[in-house]
Amino acid sequence: MTIKILVTGASVAGNALAWWLGRAGAEVTVVERADAFRDGGQNVDIRGVGRTVIRSMGLEGAALACGTGEEGTAWIDADGHIAACLGTDANSGDGPTAEMEILRGDLARLLYETARDHATYRFGDHVMAVEQTAAAACVTFASGVAESYDAVVVAEGVGSATRDLVFPGENKPRWMNLAIAYFTIPRQDDDDRLWRWYHAPGGRSVSLRPDRHGTTRAMLTVQKPPEGEQAWGEERQKAWLRETFADAGWQAPRVLDAMADTGDFYFDVLRQIRMPRWSNGRVVLCGDAAWCVTPIGGVGTTLAVTGARVLAGEMIRAATLTDAFGAYERAMRPMVDKAQGIPRFAPRLANPHSRAGIATLHAAMAVASRPAVRAAAGKLFGGGDGPQPDLSRYADPRSDAPAGNGTDVANPAAMRRGLSPVAAVGAVALVLGASALVGRRNAPDPSHPGIRRWYRRLDKPGYTPPDAAFGAVWPLLEAGLAIGGYRLLRRPSGTARNAAVGLWLANTAMVGGWTELFFRRKRLGASAVASGAMVASGAALAATAAKVDRPAAASAVPFVAWLGFATLLAERIRRDNPEAGR
Repeated sequence: MTIKILVTGASVAGNALAWWLGRAGAEVTVVERADAFRDGGQNVDIRGVGRTVIRSMGLEGAALACGTGEEGTAWIDADGHIAACLGTDANSGDGPTAEMEILRGDLARLLYETARDHATYRFGDHVMAVEQTAAAACVTFASGVAESYDAVVVAEGVGSATRDLVFPGENKPRWMNLAIAYFTIPRQDDDDRLWRWYHAPGGRSVSLRPDRHGTTRAMLTVQKPPEGEQAWGEERQKAWLRETFADAGWQAPRVLDAMADTGDFYFDVLRQIRMPRWSNGRVVLCGDAAWCVTPIGGVGTTLAVTGARVLAGEMIRAATLTDAFGAYERAMRPMVDKAQGIPRFAPRLANPHSRAGIATLHAAMAVASRPAVRAAAGKLFGGGDGPQPDLSRYADPRSDAPAGNGTDVANPAAMRRGLSPVAAVGAVALVLGASALVGRRNAPDPSHPGIRRWYRRLDKPGYTPPDAAFGAVWPLLEAGLAIGGYRLLRRPSGTARNAAVGLWLANTAMVGGWTELFFRRKRLGASAVASGAMVASGAALAATAAKVDRPAAASAVPFVAWLGFATLLAERIRRDNPEAGR
């Protein structure tokens, strides 16, 4: 007997589900609230296991051909110049711009065009009620039609109304303190193939991204606590954006002018969907309706296609829906939990409120773009290693090979062990020893009387610790760095571990570099910016290390906290001593 399935939502997850389930012989109906297929949307990317799913569907080549052509990410300063740039050739597609960079609408249409051979689509309708019995889920639609299904899959967006019908009050959203607007504007001759990202004080940013349709995709973001803006009407949202970005600078006037006539304006206040369960009887959630991680996570589309593959695979192979939905949740939860583990400070770091903060961000990105650290920085954006479902469970007998799980088990490097204890201790001693030598060479102690006299003459704020405090704190911080570095070097090699080691190396090098700037070269302004950049890179170290070794991450926290204080102190000293340095 053919199983009858309703899928609500005709975007990425819904269309991928329809493809897999319909191809397996299920009778699939997809209902979509919009009157016609929606082609709009901004850039999305597919990485890792999600790329494996697209490949197993035979759509990898088509998806690459539909790519936006984006060639990297550039951070723009107040004068309109590039302050830092991460190109796709520099980070092998693992940075903010991935190799498979495609518009949401283009990917959804690619899936829709192939899925509709296996499913029936009903546009301009939506679910009004779901009543479950032992035998079926009875669905009443807004059109007045009522039908029964063996299973209902809710594959809608973050604000899913069907989810709230079946799981009332269960969603506990995690607000990310970022309001965001997307829309399409006319292309100008000077629009290039880079994602250009401009920051203005007040936590505001303007982004311009290329597409292959002769237009430009614009994005406006404001870092602030939520105040219900997502529920406002479109005209009120636009009026608020015009007021908020009136003095932002760069190309904000162009974007605001074009916003008035755009046909695909979308506004939201970002929040993660946190559901204690993804299924209720015959109804199951997939995609953003189940676990939206927000665009900050960078893996939303990867999760959508992966979740669709796993859910379809379990529904095809399991004896009961209960077994299928349970196995699906067990397989996907670890990957989702990791993706949702975005630190609460991440939006604030990425959207500074002060000009000094913006300068710090640009300095950190300039450091990240250097060959020595750009691979590690790229992995931060790419999601890194982490738990992934085993797709080999759903090997397709009609294909030439199993779908696989995105891991190259034949690659010996993927199985490589970490350093031995002796080697790890030696590496830590070498790195921290070199940093300490540079620092001691510039220290304002009796062995450097000139530096000591200059430093003591500086006008310093009242909260400056005495010299003895500095002497006591730094050994403790260096001990923490030593412990963290040792633990990371002992971990097996992998993307996240290697990224964490790269950031650890960068931070230890920057400590010595800061002393050179401040004490020996007396560049107070540059040293203030450098200490701010160290806060950002130190926070990135803690966040990345947490993916592979929590004690190593914890050992970096005091370092970041002290650097935050040092940044405030350095900036105050710079302001109070305009003639003391350059």
